[in-house]
Amino acid sequence: MNWKYRLKRLVTNRFSLSAALFLAVIVFGAFSALFGVLDNSTACTGFAQPSLLKQDPSLPHHVAAYRSLSAGALNAPAPIEEWPDRFSQKTAAAEDAVQAALTDQRALIQLYGGFQALTGRTVVEDVDPASTVVRLGNGSLSFVASGDPDPAAQAASLKRLQRALDNRDIPLLYLQAPSKITADSDLPYGVEDSSNQNADDLLASLDEAGVDYLDFRQTLRNAGGPWKNWFYATDHHWTQEGAFQAFRTLCDKLDDYDQTLSAARGIKRRPISIDPKWTDRASYQINTLPSFFLGSQGKRVGSLYAGMDDFALWVPDSPTLLRYDATDPVSHGDAEDTVLFPERLEETDPFAANPYTYYAGGDYGAARIKNYYNPQGPKVLLIRDSFACALTPYLAYACAEVTTVDPRYFSGDLLSYVDWVQPDVVLVLYSSGMVRSEDYYRLLSQPSAPSKGDVLRWKQG
Repeated sequence: MNWKYRLKRLVTNRFSLSAALFLAVIVFGAFSALFGVLDNSTACTGFAQPSLLKQDPSLPHHVAAYRSLSAGALNAPAPIEEWPDRFSQKTAAAEDAVQAALTDQRALIQLYGGFQALTGRTVVEDVDPASTVVRLGNGSLSFVASGDPDPAAQAASLKRLQRALDNRDIPLLYLQAPSKITADSDLPYGVEDSSNQNADDLLASLDEAGVDYLDFRQTLRNAGGPWKNWFYATDHHWTQEGAFQAFRTLCDKLDDYDQTLSAARGIKRRPISIDPKWTDRASYQINTLPSFFLGSQGKRVGSLYAGMDDFALWVPDSPTLLRYDATDPVSHGDAEDTVLFPERLEETDPFAANPYTYYAGGDYGAARIKNYYNPQGPKVLLIRDSFACALTPYLAYACAEVTTVDPRYFSGDLLSYVDWVQPDVVLVLYSSGMVRSEDYYRLLSQPSAPSKGDVLRWKQG
């Protein structure tokens, strides 16, 4: 891509003119303050500029300020400043002028990102290495994952949860959310990403441990089409279209579960099946807001570098009646009064807005959704990260109850919560980048070490 094409692409962006003007103001302001271009009082070497006005103390203040000076009169010359003193004062003034012009951090991000785009940079470093942005070969932006997680330990944590749920006759299903980067992604030269390898290692460990899982990466590959269509170009999350494809695959998987509760609980398990109407796109009204969303990666480099994403609004086409216990007060009503948050679309500053939380409202430690129109549907407990925001509303429309737990913000005892909710199935949905985060896998309290007396009793028994 030659520089003329980059310049043309930058200029056609709707933010470019304001960014260029801002840069010009900074440069011109600093130059003016340094060399006195804007300061007419020093334009004549060492002399004050002649004034055509002077005050007459006999007149009122507002009149005296504008009384003309008699013809030919000049003010007394100002003292001539030595050059080092004047230079020091001017450099200080220039610094103040630049600092005043650079108070808007977002404008700086725009300028910096615009310059990176103009020069063709594909890696934009950040103070936090985890937030360094790379441009993929398909034009999308991404963070990159590094680190050396212990997938066997993560799998063991999920296995412990599975054993505890087995004692309650509740199945566990791990859901692997996809990465924006694929195995054949065109990463910039010298950049490596471990997210998919980490996910592959975890699923292999789950195979060995006997924990059931569903890989949504395969789901999206099977759906076909360009991989970038399943993700926002400026954000690390999947789009609603990507989450919908995952939801449909999940429904097929749940239909395969055929279990009965133990006699001790005295009731027969309801079938874990989903009304097929909710897996049909025709059941939703879909409206798209063009160039509306600046995602997590776009906020790091600005829209001059990243552009803006379209944002799709999926609203059920048929009536819904839900109760959403996530915020105070509890919300009741249809989808747009509960699990959809239209107010999240009102923020006009793309750096401050987060339209992604239009779905499910964001990341809550614990939240519960009750569906009054489907009381006989399945009850689901979803242990989740932020990828679940896009998936949760689909589950809410199709299930009797959906309870979500985000380990980052949940401080209760998970098994006590399971006993209270009594779900038909427990799902764990994590993105591939979370494999390296041990906090997500501390799901159960670690058992205390046995006492010496316990050890003796076990040996004797």
